[in-house]
Amino acid sequence: MAQVPILPRLTQRLTAGILAAPSSGAALALCLRSLVLLSGAQHAEGRLERAGEKSLHAAYRAKRSAQTKCRGQSNETRIVLQQPGSSLHLTLSGSGHPALAATAKTLLSPLLPVLLCRAKADGAETAGRLFSDIVQAAGDAILCVDEAGHIVLFNAQAERIFGYAAADILGKPLELLLPQQMRGAHRQRVVAFSRGAAQAKPMGRRPEVFGQRRDGTLFPADISIAKTESETGLLMTAIVRDLSRLRQTELALLARERELEEIIDRMPFGIVIAEEATGRILLANGAFEEITGEAMEAIKGAQASAFFTGLAPHSLAVEPLWSQSAFQGIEVEVRRRSGAPAKSLVSTVRLTYQGKKAVLFGCNDLTAQLETLAKLRQSQAKLKRAQFIARIGDWEWALGSGQVTWSEEAYRILNRQQAKQTLQPNDFLECVHPADRPLVQSAFTEARLHLAPLSVQCRLAPGDEESSPESIRYIRLEGRLENDARGLPVKWVGTVQDITEEAQINQELVEARNKALAASRTKTRFLANMSHELRTPLNAIIGFSEIIAHDIFHGDMNKYREYAGDILRSGHHLLELVNDVLDSSRVEAGQIKLKEELIDVRSMAEDSIRMVRERADQKELKITLQAEGTLPALYADHRLCKQILLNLLTNAIKFTPEGRRIGLDIEPLTCGRLCLAVWDQGIGIGAKDMKRILQPFEQAETSLCRQNEGVGLGLSLCKSFAELHGAAFRIESTPQKGTRAYVTFPPERTAAPGAPLMDNTSLLAI
Repeated sequence: MAQVPILPRLTQRLTAGILAAPSSGAALALCLRSLVLLSGAQHAEGRLERAGEKSLHAAYRAKRSAQTKCRGQSNETRIVLQQPGSSLHLTLSGSGHPALAATAKTLLSPLLPVLLCRAKADGAETAGRLFSDIVQAAGDAILCVDEAGHIVLFNAQAERIFGYAAADILGKPLELLLPQQMRGAHRQRVVAFSRGAAQAKPMGRRPEVFGQRRDGTLFPADISIAKTESETGLLMTAIVRDLSRLRQTELALLARERELEEIIDRMPFGIVIAEEATGRILLANGAFEEITGEAMEAIKGAQASAFFTGLAPHSLAVEPLWSQSAFQGIEVEVRRRSGAPAKSLVSTVRLTYQGKKAVLFGCNDLTAQLETLAKLRQSQAKLKRAQFIARIGDWEWALGSGQVTWSEEAYRILNRQQAKQTLQPNDFLECVHPADRPLVQSAFTEARLHLAPLSVQCRLAPGDEESSPESIRYIRLEGRLENDARGLPVKWVGTVQDITEEAQINQELVEARNKALAASRTKTRFLANMSHELRTPLNAIIGFSEIIAHDIFHGDMNKYREYAGDILRSGHHLLELVNDVLDSSRVEAGQIKLKEELIDVRSMAEDSIRMVRERADQKELKITLQAEGTLPALYADHRLCKQILLNLLTNAIKFTPEGRRIGLDIEPLTCGRLCLAVWDQGIGIGAKDMKRILQPFEQAETSLCRQNEGVGLGLSLCKSFAELHGAAFRIESTPQKGTRAYVTFPPERTAAPGAPLMDNTSLLAI
C-alpha cells in the first residue's frame, strides 16, 4: 500500500480531475479508481446520496488477475463519509488491509465537498437543458420580456406562430407582435400587472386578444402571463395559444349546427334537443310544435319532462332509460296543450349541441296510425263477419314461392285449424273429394293456359264422422291470375265459398223435377193404361147390353143369361180398377184410416185362395197353402190385408205360365213376427225392374206383362198397405224361375200363438 505522505498531493490532483471530469459520475469513478490503486483492492463501488436529489452511483474493477488476501480477515470493507444533507457510501472488495478504511477516509473526506459541488453543477446544467427543451417543445408560444418590454426568450412555437426567427426578434420590443391599435392599451396593462400584487393570470380569465404575424395578418389568441424577480430585474413570461383553428372549428361547428337546425326543422316527425344536465329544451322543430299544440316560444326553455311522461323534472343524466347512449322504439305519451296525450314512438341519441351534452328525442306521432289501425281492425272484423255470414273465404297463391295464404273463414270452410295447419296446394287437394280432384286440377290448368278466370265447383272430402251422402259438403272455388309489370303471372287470388245449402237445394230441385217428370210419365202411362183397361170392360158391358136391349137372339134366355154374366164380370173388373185407382189416390193423400181388428190369418188366406181359384184353374195352375201349427192372431185392417193377398195371388196367376204352381206360406217368426209369403214359378222380375215396379202405374218391361190386363197398381198398393201396418214388404225374384213376395208384420200386431181370438178392446187391454 502507498505511503500516507503522498495523499495531499493525490488529493490535489483528484480535485483538479473532479473539476475537469465530463460529469459527476465520471468524477466519482475517478476517485474510486485512485482508491483501488492506492489500497490494492480488487473492486470498489460508491453511492453519493443528497437530500432531495437522485443518488449518484459509480464502480471500478481493477484489471489485475490476482489479489492479495489476508487469511482470517474480511474480504469486503464498507466506509461511509457524511456531510449535512449528503453522504458517500463506499464498498471495497478483494483487500483485507487493516488501514484501508482510515486511508479511504483520509483521501476522500476533503474530496466529498468537491464531489457534491460538481454534482450540484451537473444538476443545474441538466435542469437548464431540460427547461430549454420543454420551452422549445411546448405546443404554445412562450416568450419572456424584461422590465423594459424587450423580448429575451422566444421559443420554437412562437417562431411558427408569429413568423419571426428567434435571432431576429430577441431584444426587440413586444409591441411588434401586437396589432397597432392595441399597443397603447397593452403597455398600460403590462405596467399595471408588473406593479400589481398578482403573480400570474392564467388562460380563460383574460379577454381574448389578437396577435400580429410578421406578414401583418392577425390571429385570435388566448394568453397566460406570469412575473418573477431575477438578478437582472423583473421578468414577465407570456404563454400564447393560437386560437385560429379553434375559431375555425367553432365556426364550422356553428355552421353545422345551423344546418342541423334547418334539417331538424324540415323533418316530418317531431324532434327535440334537451340539455342533459338541466333537462331544458334547447331546440324543437315545427313537427313537435304540431304534436304538442304549443307555440315554439313556450317549448324552448321549458323542461323536457313537461312534455314527455316518465322524465325527471330537472335532469336527463340520472334517468336509467334516457342515460343510455341511444335507444329506439319506446312508446311514450307526449302531453298536449289540450286533449288526450299523443301516443308517440320515441327514439333518442346523445350528442353535443351548443357545446353542451344533450339528448335528441325523435318523436313519431302514432295517433293517426293507431286510428287507422283501429279502423283497419274494424274493417277486418266486418270483413270476417261478412265472410262468415256469406260463407266466403279468400286465398292467395304465390307462384314463385308456392306459398298459399288462406283467410280464417277459408280454413273454417275447409274444416282445417289455422293455427296447426298451413295449407299448401297439395294440402288443399287433400281437402277435395278424391273423385273431384282431377276436375280441380284440370280447372287450374285450363285457367292458367288460357289466362282465364277460374271457377270450379267440387265436393269436400268427407271426414271420419261424415260418411252419408247427406253429409257431403260442396264448395265453389273462384280465382284469377295477377301479373307483374312485365305481364307475367305471379300469383293466384280468389275466393272459396261453402255452397252446400245451395247444392242441396239444387239437388232437391233436380229431384223434384225428376219426380215431376216421372209423375208426368206416370200420368201418361196411367191414362194410356186406364184408357185401355176401362174401354175393355165398358165395351163388353155396352155391347152385351145392346144385344140384350135389341133382343137380337129373339128371347133366347140362355144366351142372354150368358151375356148378363159377362156384363157382371166386366162390371166387377171395372169396379176393381176404379177401387185400385181410388185406393192409390187415398194412400198418396194419406186419407186411408185403418179399421183394425183381430184377424184369423188362416181363414183370411183360405178365402183369398178361394176367390182366385177360378182364374188359376183356367190356366191349370195349382195353388197350395202352407200354414203348419197354430197361427197367431193378427191385429190389422181385414180388407187391406186381404187386398194385399189378392193382389199378390192375382199377379202370381197372371205372370205364371200354364201348368205350373203358385202358393201362399204363413210362417210365425222369432220375436213374435208373422210373415206372409206369396210365391210362384213364373217369369220372374229382372234386377233393373225391381225398384221401378213398386212405383204406381209401373210394370216390368216384358211381353207377358203387356199381354195381361192391369194398370200397374197392384204391387205399389201392397207396399203402401203393408207400410200402413208397420209391416215390411220385400220381393225376391229370379228371371224365368219365379218370384217370392214377403209381408212381415211386427210383433206388436200379433197375439201369442194358440191364444183365443180377442176383440179390439181386449187386445188393446193387453
